[in-house]
Amino acid sequence: MAGWQPKDGYVFVVTYGRSGSTLLQTVLQSIDGYFFRGENNNAILPLFRSFKRVKGALEEHGYREIPEHGPWFGADKFNPDRYAQKLLQVFLEEVIQPPKDARVVGFKEIRFNETGPIEFVDLLNFMAEHFKPAKFIFNMRRWEDVSQSGWWKDYEPEKVRREVEKNDRQFLAYAEEHPERSYLMRYEDYSGKPEQFEGLFEFLGEPFDLEKMQAISERRLKH
Repeated sequence: MAGWQPKDGYVFVVTYGRSGSTLLQTVLQSIDGYFFRGENNNAILPLFRSFKRVKGALEEHGYREIPEHGPWFGADKFNPDRYAQKLLQVFLEEVIQPPKDARVVGFKEIRFNETGPIEFVDLLNFMAEHFKPAKFIFNMRRWEDVSQSGWWKDYEPEKVRREVEKNDRQFLAYAEEHPERSYLMRYEDYSGKPEQFEGLFEFLGEPFDLEKMQAISERRLKH
């Protein structure tokens, strides 16, 4: 991707609402050189879909030169990869807005469920292709606990179960397919257990400070 890039790459937390991801966000924000944002309303999804439309137009209509009066005139000049790079550079600069001294940049998002299972994989692969190197942290939580938290309490428990289990299946399948850039976490495993973050830090290649993690775990989040 053209333009400024963090020298050590990107980290993204992929999850759903009320999964404990704000604690995880705080942990990542504590790492020296990390610039880690919260949610952005899945703003990257329409950029990905726009890229797919341009790529589809090129493949369907731009495989040969198109005459001036052809209905798809100009489609043969489309450059989907360059288009995607520029879209994501603007996303990086205007949405994430990292400082130039950040060595790792990222964000968490709870709205990846706006995609279907195939598009979910394609979106993450798109991110990995253009944000290099990229690492994905998949954060999960027991659906019974999710259903009792925040706005989920307004939903039928069975609907919450289906939604959480669907997302968990997608997370597990992606991590199995791409283990080199994936790390799976469960809120139950690390809530109140700061020592459990050591594996995450090993995955990220960062030094682990148990005292710092204890202080973060004891801090009560207000949201």
